[in-house]
Formats: sequence, C-alpha cells, structure tokens
Amino acid sequence: MELSSHASLYRSGEPVRDAWLLCSGSVVRFQPLEDGGRRAIEVVQGPQLLNLGETFSATHYRSSCESSSRCILVAIDMRVLRPMISAEPALSASIIEALARRLSATETDSRGHHRSTTGAQRILDYLLEQAGEPGRLAGESTVTLNATKKVIASQVGLTPEAFSRSLRQLIDQGVLVVDKRNFHIQHAALLDTGLGDAGHRLSFARKTRRTATDMRNGLPPGALINLCGRLRFLSQQLAIASARLVWEIAPADARIRLRQFDGEFERTLARLRKLPLEAALEEPLAAVLSTWPAYRQALLSTAATAQDRLKLFRLSEAVLNVADHLTSVAAQCAGTPDARYVNVAGRNRMLSQRIGKLFLFRELVDTQEEIDDQISASIVEFDANLDELRQGSRRLPELIAQLDEVAQQWERFSAALAPDPSRMNRNRHARLLLAEGDRLLRYVDTAVKLYERLTK
Repeated sequence: MELSSHASLYRSGEPVRDAWLLCSGSVVRFQPLEDGGRRAIEVVQGPQLLNLGETFSATHYRSSCESSSRCILVAIDMRVLRPMISAEPALSASIIEALARRLSATETDSRGHHRSTTGAQRILDYLLEQAGEPGRLAGESTVTLNATKKVIASQVGLTPEAFSRSLRQLIDQGVLVVDKRNFHIQHAALLDTGLGDAGHRLSFARKTRRTATDMRNGLPPGALINLCGRLRFLSQQLAIASARLVWEIAPADARIRLRQFDGEFERTLARLRKLPLEAALEEPLAAVLSTWPAYRQALLSTAATAQDRLKLFRLSEAVLNVADHLTSVAAQCAGTPDARYVNVAGRNRMLSQRIGKLFLFRELVDTQEEIDDQISASIVEFDANLDELRQGSRRLPELIAQLDEVAQQWERFSAALAPDPSRMNRNRHARLLLAEGDRLLRYVDTAVKLYERLTK
C-alpha cells in the first residue's frame, strides 16, 4: 500500500483487521481528545511493525494513525498472521521481543517526562533515541524528522512554545545544529568539558531571568570571543548565499539562508553593543558597525554584473577583516591560552566558509589568480591552526576526539576542492564542496564551543 503525505491509515474505533508493516516513510500515531484536538503518541520513521500493543491485544483501534510523509506499507491479514504466530516459535519470539522493547521504551519515556526533567533534556533524549546509536565521544549523528515540531512537542510533553525555547537552549549550548528537518547531534558537546570526567554529561538547567548584575558583568571571556568570531564566519556565509543565487544553486534555499544570516549578523551586533565591553574593543566594534551597512546593501541588491559581484566580494573581505580584528582584540584582552584557542578554532570555523566563498567567486569575478593564492593561503592556515589546537588540547578525551573528527572532515573537504572532472559537472562540484563545507563548519563550531567552556 502506498500513502501520500497526511493520509489516514486507520482511525480510532475501526476494527483491527491488518498488521501494518512500515517499509519507508514516516507515520504519526495520536490519541483523539474530547475537545476535538489530539495528543501525539509516537512518530515512527524506521521500518517496523506498527502499533504492536493494539494490533495483538485489541479488536478495535484506540488510537489513530496517519502518514507524515509519503509511505510504503505492507498490510498483513490478521486472520493469517495469528495462526502463524502459534505455529512458528521463531516468529512468536520475534513478536515478544519487539513488544518487550516497546514496553522498555515506554517506561524510559515516562521517566523522561518527570516534572524535574527539563524540556531540553526531554528533546535531547528523544533525538538520541531516534538516532539509535551507542554513545560516541565525538562527531555527529543526524536525525531527520518528517513530523511537525508541534507533533514532536506533544510527544515529549511540551507546548510548542516551550519546545521552541528548549530547542534554542540546545542550539546555544552547541549540542544541536538544526537545518530544516535535519537535527545534527554534536556528541562531544554533550559532555561537560572541563570537569576532567569524560562520562559526565552536560546538565540543562531551567532558564532563569537575567538580572541587571548579569548584564553589567558581561560575558565570560570565551563566550565574548566566540560571539565576536561569529561575525567573521557569518560574513562569509552571507557571501556564499549571494553567490549561490548567481550560480543558481537551490536559489530558494539560498534566499532563505541570506535572510537568516543577515538577521543573525544584526542580532549579534546588537548584542555586542549592549554589553559592557573593555575600552580596547570600542574602536574595533565601531569599525564593524561602519563597514557592515555597505556590505549589507550590496547583499540585498542583485549582483547582475561582474562589477557588482567584484564589489560584493571586496566588501565581504572588508567586513571579514574588521570582524577578525575585533575578535583578535577580544582574545588579547582575555590574555589566557584557552582564550587564544577559542580564537584559533574560530579562525578555522571562518576558513571552512571562506574557502567555499573563494571557490564560488573565482568564476564570478576577474581575479582568478588572486583568489587561487587566497585559497592556497587559507588551506595552509587551516592546517597550521589544526596542528596548534591538537597540541593544546589539554589531553581532554572529547576534545582530542573532536579534533580528530575535524581532521577527517577537513580531508574530505580538501578532496572535494578538486574532484575528478570527468565524473562531475561544474554545478555538482559546487554543491559537493558546499555540503562538505557545511559539515566541516558543524565539526569546527563544536570544537570552538568546547574551548569556550574551558575559559569559564
């Protein structure tokens, strides 16, 4: 049987005639409520037999089920299946094992909904369960959820508003990177780096209202350096999004990214302006504030001619330079080795995007030789920075493991810079490079977050 998205499979009150095997796609099971609403029971995405409890214990469904994406299912007649279970011990053992796993998951889930558990922890536990991978020290696991956030919020026992706040907390902690329906879990960020205990998980306290004293004290050194450094790589991501429009690489997605990065750049600047900064940072921040408007105007305009594209490229470099100076001064003001490592890791985070920008603009502006030199210099710097970070890893297991993951992804990204031209056209080459660059960005960003925590 094939179902389109949001089609009903069965409704509460209907007789149980078939056992449904989900082969591909995803479905949502929910409990209808008296007020006409509904409460999500589970989201099923992997191949499995649906609704084991009701299928084998009830004559009529108590829940309803509908597809959340295009699905392919197999319907097994219960009049055939029940005698087979009685006659085939191996089949009945498999059914019992599946029921036992479901019961165990339900018990764990009920504990996760205890009032003392924060919303961030509930969401994280749910995503880790969906990932289905054993605990890893570094790298990432990606979970693609086809259900809406409203459905997922209902399943973990949160309102949509609380779900959004808790999700933002996980993103701010560096534990999660969200890209549309893809949730990238950053394993090294799950650990409370700096305690010296690789098994100690990060705790997610309930958010408290910031006091006036908190605002006067400002940010810890690592957090301030990281905040300044975000302006560096955002300046490059904005240029990439603009270049993608010219290349016609998923232009609708590029426009969305352009708006998102523009908003994040503006919010970061606004936050820095509100902080009580040292005097040494006032002039570098003023330079960013004065350089940004022209770049922003160029980004929001159509880069129709080569001259327009060259102007945009030069402005992206200008904003990068003043943002880099601001970040370097913040690291100097902190004056500690760990603060320096936040800056060095942040440079590599920026380089992961700058190389992609240079690659795209190489064919858009008439400065190929200059850009080739800049790509080569960026590659050399990334390697040197990575070596320095590895030497200053404090022998923390999660940090060492994360830097190893960065090194492996850096090799894949470097290989994507010059693939076999006989197997890939120009546009596919660019798509591959940008995809590898996005993954490298996530890995390096996690390393930045780990170094930031050490400055506390």
